[in-house]
Amino acid sequence: MGCHFNLGSLFDEVSSEHAGSAALRYPWGNVTYSDLEALASQIAAMMAGKGVRRGDVVAIINTKEPESYAAMIACLKTGIAYTNLDIDNPVVRSEAILKQCRPKLILYDTSPSKDFLGMARGIGIPALPLKESQKVNAAGAEPDSASPVSGSRIAYIMFTSGSTGIPKGVAITHQNVLSFINWSTDRYGITPDDIFANISPMYFDNSVFDFYTALFSGASIFPVRKDLLSRPKELLAAIDQIGSTIWFSVPSMLIYLMTMKALSRSSFRSVRIITFGGEGFPKKELKRLYDLFSDRIEFVNVYGPTEGTCICSSYTITGRDFESMDGLPSLGPVNPNFEYLILDDEGKLSRQGELYILGPNIGAGYYNDGKRTSEVFSSCFDHGFYGTPLYRTGDLVCEADGFLYFLGRKDNQIKHMGYRIELEEIELALNQVAGVNQAAVIYDRVSDAYGKIVAFVACDEDLSSSDVREELKKRIPEYMLPNILRTLRFLPKNPNGKIDKKELRRLFKET
Repeated sequence: MGCHFNLGSLFDEVSSEHAGSAALRYPWGNVTYSDLEALASQIAAMMAGKGVRRGDVVAIINTKEPESYAAMIACLKTGIAYTNLDIDNPVVRSEAILKQCRPKLILYDTSPSKDFLGMARGIGIPALPLKESQKVNAAGAEPDSASPVSGSRIAYIMFTSGSTGIPKGVAITHQNVLSFINWSTDRYGITPDDIFANISPMYFDNSVFDFYTALFSGASIFPVRKDLLSRPKELLAAIDQIGSTIWFSVPSMLIYLMTMKALSRSSFRSVRIITFGGEGFPKKELKRLYDLFSDRIEFVNVYGPTEGTCICSSYTITGRDFESMDGLPSLGPVNPNFEYLILDDEGKLSRQGELYILGPNIGAGYYNDGKRTSEVFSSCFDHGFYGTPLYRTGDLVCEADGFLYFLGRKDNQIKHMGYRIELEEIELALNQVAGVNQAAVIYDRVSDAYGKIVAFVACDEDLSSSDVREELKKRIPEYMLPNILRTLRFLPKNPNGKIDKKELRRLFKET
């Protein structure tokens, strides 16, 4: 494979070499690389006809139809940044995302709600169905190709929870992703025979592994739709029928399959690697899975913030990891395209403290948000580094013999069901509910890898917890909704007059 400075030229080479091979594998049939290339060219021309140019942003409501994968590729080939949207997001959250990244166009593969379309019109962003791209293509329109797309261009924007109530859009460059692909294809020994089970939704960081590792190496993807995830036996039958070889999901998904008694020794017939990340995998649950399949499947635990292009460390699980059942598996050593620092509260090097990651996979920052970017992104000039891109993770770790172990979070951020959530964003949404006078949210960690979001609200007597929950559904996505919501007349305060979260934890434990 030749040397490439942008993702578009890499895809051109891969699609040319594997033109007749399957890129996307659906139960109804395959979409080849040449099919995908043709769709991408058609969509690129349509975007050009709509006046979308290099450096602009396009938002995609992506439910894993072929046209959406093609739209992502069309953006990469033309120097346009894309962001994938969740069709089930509350409209107010989608509006916050759109106002933050300011796309020139919204493309959708499945019709969003009338409320969403009305909101988009209200803020002046045209929305078009991808299946109609041929009809809206302007005659003679050509994408901007006067000069190559540079590696510093933004490839995609991935939105995560934000403590201010405004989601943070992590901007990842072409060069970031090229470095990631070089690592992932080598680490997993990817060949054109591999078939990735694309379990994660496309607006979720874990999907980066599936999309880029598979389609930029000549392998293929099995797009797993959301409705199939709720039918575990049908999901596993489809995985076997398609012949998937690579599975990547949050541990919660694998635990769900075990809880539903859907897994047996004959499951995952073609899978050679099960890799998981986004949250901790408790050893008790992991051992159950490992004992079923370790004779023929490799298990890989990965770690990495969205800001570091999906994955920055990996660790292969072995039987030795279960000699002690305490804690979580190691995060492993950092990948060869990363370095790291662990700093204590005084900013001194330590074997235990906050993790800082450095290297070519560190993103460009938070899109259109210089203030929050400056808080965690910088260039490192200390500890033997000179100008190396650095990201402050907020994760507390310890290091032993070059291996990292996760200890917790330094701030009020949690990992829940694989999603990174700022508890303040839930509090802000609660405070916007009419009748709520004050709100506080805590996280009750039940085990190393599982916890419950617990919300307390001080509200008027005639407002019930079910009323609050229904209003909350209009403001935040489902994965952020509190598992437990309690209404009180007043929230306890500490001597400084602030909400006393220690007292709330005590009250919760006592009931």
